[in-house]
Amino acid sequence: MRVWQSYGSEHSMDLMLIGTFETVPGAEAAVERMKALKTLAEAEWSDDDWLRQDDRMPDVLAGELHKLKLYELGRSDVDIYAFDHSVERNGSTIRIRTEESDVQGFLKVLIHLGARVEVFSRHTWNEDGTRRIEAGISGDA
Repeated sequence: MRVWQSYGSEHSMDLMLIGTFETVPGAEAAVERMKALKTLAEAEWSDDDWLRQDDRMPDVLAGELHKLKLYELGRSDVDIYAFDHSVERNGSTIRIRTEESDVQGFLKVLIHLGARVEVFSRHTWNEDGTRRIEAGISGDA
C-alpha cells in the first residue's frame, strides 16, 4: 500500500465576508448583481476553459459583465459564483459565506458598489468580533 502526502487546496476555509453599505439600495444592488453573476457563472462554466488559451473571456461573458457595469471582473472572478456560497442581506449589510479561499469576485463587487468590507475565518472568529473558543483549542493560535 502506498500513502500519498501532498498539498491540496480543498481545505474548508469557512470564510465570512461582510459588506456594509451606506444605504439599503446599495446593498440591494450588490445582491442583484451577485444573483446575476451566479446565473452567468453556472451557464458559462466549463472545466476545460484553461485548455482554450484564445477564449479565456468569451464574448457572452464579456457582454454580460459590460451590462452589469462590472468592468474589473475577470473570468476567474465570475467562476467563483458557480461554487457553493450563500448571500444574505439584512438592511444595508450583506453577509457572504463560502468555503473557497478565492474571494476576489465577491470583494470586487462589494468594493465596486461602495461597501466597507470585513473578511474573516469562522474557524477562528465569531461574527461579533470575539475569538471562537473550541474544545481542545487554546487561545494561543
